[in-house]
Amino acid sequence: MRYPSPLVPGCTIAVTALSAGVPDAFHARLDRVIQGLRDRGFKVLEGHCLRENAGHVSAPAAVRAKELMAFLLDDRVDAILPPWGGELAMELLPLLDLDILRHAKPKWLIGFSDISTISSVFTARCGWASLHCANLMQLHPGVSDPLNTAVFLC
Repeated sequence: MRYPSPLVPGCTIAVTALSAGVPDAFHARLDRVIQGLRDRGFKVLEGHCLRENAGHVSAPAAVRAKELMAFLLDDRVDAILPPWGGELAMELLPLLDLDILRHAKPKWLIGFSDISTISSVFTARCGWASLHCANLMQLHPGVSDPLNTAVFLC
């Protein structure tokens, strides 16, 4: 098992939607939770597949897969934190190059629900540890319960 480095202030978190995107009605909360990451000292890279949602997904599968691969292969990125799950992350699996990822620097893939579809494959095929826990939209800075704050102790 290959464990990514612990998340500490100064680390870079990429935010992209593997499945469902964030529609306009939830942008205020999205902005707040992203600012909460920055307030904790993290750098945040926001992907293009995030703030749209049409037909239960943020973008076509090929676009979502390309963005995810770019973040996974970017050595500046320490973690990928989707806003939430959805139901179509599995569309990305045949579009991801797992052979290349097996040799790439591992990154934390953080979340649950549909995100588990991807993280379980990364564990089985690439040997990467992942973090099955709260999704980004649950990590509101005003929430201080131990379950959610433990995300930042990985």
